[in-house]
Parts: sequence; structure tokens; C-alpha cells
Amino acid sequence: MIHSLQTRKLAQLRAKTDRQLIEYLSAQLNRALVCAATGESLSLAEMLYEEAHRLIPAVTGATEAECRSLTTRLRALRNLLRQHTASACVA
Repeated sequence: MIHSLQTRKLAQLRAKTDRQLIEYLSAQLNRALVCAATGESLSLAEMLYEEAHRLIPAVTGATEAECRSLTTRLRALRNLLRQHTASACVA
């Protein structure tokens, strides 16, 4: 009985942590996309990209739609950062 209660509490805690991580990553990706789209704070955008790239695989409780949204925005951010890198090389 006690083991069952502990297991349930641990699952609830993991679900809460996943929700918070999804919200955090979503906000950080939005922030990074704005930085990259405007061309301002590119170093911040790159740092946020690396962080999201590292943390997205740790999210286990996301829905398919949430995973797709995070990975789509991560790809978009990577593409924007590459465009800035390419244009800096040409200039």
C-alpha cells in the first residue's frame, strides 16, 4: 500500500515537472525566435537554442502536439540562426 502511494506521488510529481518544463521551453523558444528574427541578441538566441536542444529529449510527458510544436520551433530557430551566420560570412 505504501509503495503504491509513493509510486503514484512520484508519477504526479513527474507529470508536474514535465508540464513546467514544457511551459519553460515554450517560453524560451518564443523568446529566442524573437531575438533571432530581429537579429538582436543573437548570442542569447544561440544559448537558448542549445538549452532547448538539450532539454527537449528530457520531456517524457508531452503530448504529440506539444512535441511537434517544440521541435518545429526549435528547427525554425536553428534555421534563423544559420541564416544570420551565413549572412555574416558573406558580409
